[in-house]
Amino acid sequence: MRIAVAAGDAALAASVLDADEEVLRRTEPVVDGEVAPFQLEVDRNHRPIAVVRPAMGLSYAGVEVAFSRPLDIAETVSDAWLQERIGGPGPDRYVHGPFDPALFAIGGARFVQQLLDIVTDPSASLGYRARAADACLFALRNTPDAPLCRQVLEVAVQELHPALQKPPTRTRAPWHVTSLVEAVEDAVTQVAHWGFGRLWPVPQLPEELLTELLASSCRDLHWPVLKILAVVPETRSEHLASVVADVAVEHDAKKGPDAAVVAASAADALGGCPDTPAVQQALEVLSRSERLEVRLGAMGHLVRRGGHLVAKGLWEQLLQDRSLAQRLYASELIAGHGRAEDLPAAITALRQALKSKHTPRETWSSAGLVTDPPWGSELLTFLWRHREQPPAAAEIQRLRQRWPAIRPDLATWAVEHLPDLPLRTA
Repeated sequence: MRIAVAAGDAALAASVLDADEEVLRRTEPVVDGEVAPFQLEVDRNHRPIAVVRPAMGLSYAGVEVAFSRPLDIAETVSDAWLQERIGGPGPDRYVHGPFDPALFAIGGARFVQQLLDIVTDPSASLGYRARAADACLFALRNTPDAPLCRQVLEVAVQELHPALQKPPTRTRAPWHVTSLVEAVEDAVTQVAHWGFGRLWPVPQLPEELLTELLASSCRDLHWPVLKILAVVPETRSEHLASVVADVAVEHDAKKGPDAAVVAASAADALGGCPDTPAVQQALEVLSRSERLEVRLGAMGHLVRRGGHLVAKGLWEQLLQDRSLAQRLYASELIAGHGRAEDLPAAITALRQALKSKHTPRETWSSAGLVTDPPWGSELLTFLWRHREQPPAAAEIQRLRQRWPAIRPDLATWAVEHLPDLPLRTA
């Protein structure tokens, strides 16, 4: 692979790469204007991560990375080689992997076109067309360029049209159509989520194609399209926003885990839609969903649109709930949107937190195991910020008097982050 860093960071980048166990070999950098490029050989089975992993390591070390690209992608292969790798034109059976490892190193416009020629060949067996569509996933992972993603999405819509014209009304798309849409979704979300953002632009996709797929009766297409909409930066039209709102409410009304996942993704997609009555109404419906993740996601978008007034209405409701997750969210709302006048609500939420045995979440990052701040820390910060107000001063005094009984994780956090808050003689 080839990776370029800011010219002034070349020496630091070399030392970071030398310390990376996954980097087997590297060339010496040659400064070219404002950047210094390296060529690396990386030992990593998952190719998308292999491309971005050294760049992430450099970024964590404070090195400015300009771009990161694989160099060993096969962009020109024979039709015979391709047929052999994806199972040949027959027999007509649906096969999902395991794929030949060679397919993990394919990409480029010519390769994508070879696959799409098979997908659109009406004389080919359905199984062969489906396997070619599956292979588009690998091609777009390695070359997530906007023109290629658009081309694959256009073929998906083209192939969907005749399927929808045949009765009865379909609720699932043909397998190869679903695979094409999922290939585009995989490419777009990997660019957005795996740190590619600065290294590779998020593909721009035609809104009319996404709208047509989302408005179709094929529910298995809704989730990948919603995941695309949640990360692409384009401005949504009111028509697309209306379609997203309808899909969100439709799936939230259904039972089962699949519907819950789609409704949660729809709530995320609504966050990027214009503030229309349809979007507002859909978010309000989702904020009353039976599913916690859907409720909280919709509430977050309502608060971002409505500000303090909406946040206050929500935390007053959530503080009365027995759900730990909802009371946690009430604390976040108060700390993030509360004002001095909201100190009584903050004190109520803090006393709930002090009685809780909640264990902070632990996650892994580049720095190792990271523990979230304990519940109540955000409220202590809010209280301390308004310490001149009589309600806050009185509550701080009460806390100091009973400090030895404060929850240990919260007391430890306060000593480190708000050293003047605990009783000075403690």
